[in-house]
Amino acid sequence: MRYALSAMLMLTAALSAPAAPPDLKGKTLAETFTELLPAIGKPDTAAQQRWQEICFALGAPGNEKPRVEACTLMAAKLDDKTPKPARLWLLAQLQRIGNEESVDAVAAVLDDPDHEVREAAVRALANNASPKATTKLTDRLAKLTGPSLDKGGTKFKVGLLNALGHRGDAAAVGLIAKNLNMDSGIAEVAAAQALGRIPGDEALKALTAARSIARGAVRAAVADSLITHGDRLLKAGKTDDAAAIYKELNTKDEAKPVRLAALRGQIQSSGDKAGEMILGTLTGTDASASAIAVGQIENLSAGALKTLAASLDKLPVPSRVSVITAIAARGDKSQLPIALAAAKDADASVKRAGVLALGRLGDASAVELLLDLMSSKDAVAGVATESLAALPAEGVNEKLLSVLEAEKTPTRTVALIGILERRKAAIAVPALLKAAAGTDAGVRTAAFSGLKSLATPEHLPGMIAAFLKTEKGKDRDPAELAIVAVAVQNANAEKRAEPVLAAIKDTAKDRAADLFPLLGRIGGPEVRKVIREALVSTDPATHDAAIIAICNWPDVSANEDLLALAEKSKVDAEKLRSLQALIRVNTVLIERTPEERLAALAVMKKAMELASRDDERKAILEGLGNVRHIDTLHFVVPYLDQPALAQAACKGIVELAHSKMLREPNKAEFAKVLDRVIATTKDKGLAERAKGYKNAP
Repeated sequence: MRYALSAMLMLTAALSAPAAPPDLKGKTLAETFTELLPAIGKPDTAAQQRWQEICFALGAPGNEKPRVEACTLMAAKLDDKTPKPARLWLLAQLQRIGNEESVDAVAAVLDDPDHEVREAAVRALANNASPKATTKLTDRLAKLTGPSLDKGGTKFKVGLLNALGHRGDAAAVGLIAKNLNMDSGIAEVAAAQALGRIPGDEALKALTAARSIARGAVRAAVADSLITHGDRLLKAGKTDDAAAIYKELNTKDEAKPVRLAALRGQIQSSGDKAGEMILGTLTGTDASASAIAVGQIENLSAGALKTLAASLDKLPVPSRVSVITAIAARGDKSQLPIALAAAKDADASVKRAGVLALGRLGDASAVELLLDLMSSKDAVAGVATESLAALPAEGVNEKLLSVLEAEKTPTRTVALIGILERRKAAIAVPALLKAAAGTDAGVRTAAFSGLKSLATPEHLPGMIAAFLKTEKGKDRDPAELAIVAVAVQNANAEKRAEPVLAAIKDTAKDRAADLFPLLGRIGGPEVRKVIREALVSTDPATHDAAIIAICNWPDVSANEDLLALAEKSKVDAEKLRSLQALIRVNTVLIERTPEERLAALAVMKKAMELASRDDERKAILEGLGNVRHIDTLHFVVPYLDQPALAQAACKGIVELAHSKMLREPNKAEFAKVLDRVIATTKDKGLAERAKGYKNAP
């Protein structure tokens, strides 16, 4: 006999340490139960929750004696003197932890006139590990004949059959089989399904006998259960027995879903002959059967796969593509010849499948082919790039690197760098440093992109040296960003700029200023000293570079310098740039303390005074939506009355309202302001957001 619950309990016992008994606060189990019982099933669920926690604890290993006591206490209260809600709750607990001590009491409830109570009793017995539970269920099933089925008995019968199937007890097979051989209906379907869940020859024989006479839904249920038996036998290593079941069911007399399931089983049970079966299926016209066959390729034996591969070119193109894709999914490197041959095929779809397969099955020997395809005008060029990036084999990075070092064509060099970057090939860093110092702008940009991903702080001197060879302008932006990305890998923020500061000392005076914008992106106290000195320099190049540097600053620590520049500079472009920098660092959405938010607001108020253009004022008002403080709301609201700035104020207010932490404590105030936004804004989407925040619970 097999019992699902019994197996589960044994596994739990084997894996779990003995649990401590529940804390009953000085009372006995009986006293606790007696105290809680009157409130179990009532609207206030505290009592039943308490008893449930006790039952869960008692179900753990090491609490067998109190578990039996608790189950006995509950079993004694299952009669109709106990209110229905409480009976259902008690049966639910017995379903979880009940055993032989509760079988008789639960079985008595199978005759209860209330169908909900009966069904709860069925579930409790279905999960009871005692063999007696099977006997009680079959005894009750045997009584369900004649007039009893006219009073809801059919539904009850289905429940009993399902319970017996769930138990998987061969002792119930005889009675279940008798129910299977009666009329065709839901009970007969349930019987067939139950026999599928019960392992063993008896259930299998009963299903086989019923198959010849079953019709409609019952026949379909019988076939499904036979498939289940076949799968169970196959898993147990009884391949021949399983194969016989699958063969019997893969006939035109069965419904298509059954035939497909049987075909799957036949392939799985055919060993080395499965290759021939798949070939035969794929040359047919049944698309569903072909899909089933392809789905089995991943688990074929080596012999079956060899047979399939040998005749691959005899298949229709769609089937060849499917097979190549399935072979690639296996990840079996021995099948590389199949992928190589397909990658050279004349048919475009087969070729594409082969190139993709190389990404899973290829090794360093496939690099040259993929590189040629990548550089060609062939439709698979993009796919070849993807496969090169994905190739998992050893030696691929080294091969790609050797090709890169010898490459002279800029476009191909850029592509190779991109592939090495995607492959996280750190061994390419020296070659990338060399490329970053080259003469081709596209190659330099690609090289710095690769260095951004692959380099470490120890490579910064080389990156800075390469940077100094770049041309001023847009060519330097990606280089600066790459150096900053590598510099911030240093956990010590104060040390991040040291390689750049060292380079400034070693660089000719007329070139040192070229490093200032980069320094500004890194920031830090030492950098600020250098930049402040440069800001007052009489050398135009040094001064201009320092302006860019302070406006590149990554955080609010340069607020004082930026405000001074915005206020005192006589150059409009400098004032504008400093205001834009202030807006960028002070209105970014980051975690701030209330004090930091107020400080940012104060800076933005000053920036608002200094702004001479509506574009800057609008940017400030919109950005303040990320400075989430009630004082920010108070500052922004008056701008709703200024037509030129009202829309920007609306955006800032709605962003402030987005913060539930800010909105909830100030709900009434926000409601009034959001009403004004709704009336003012011409942006329908913004108005809908405002309505949503206003009406949010």
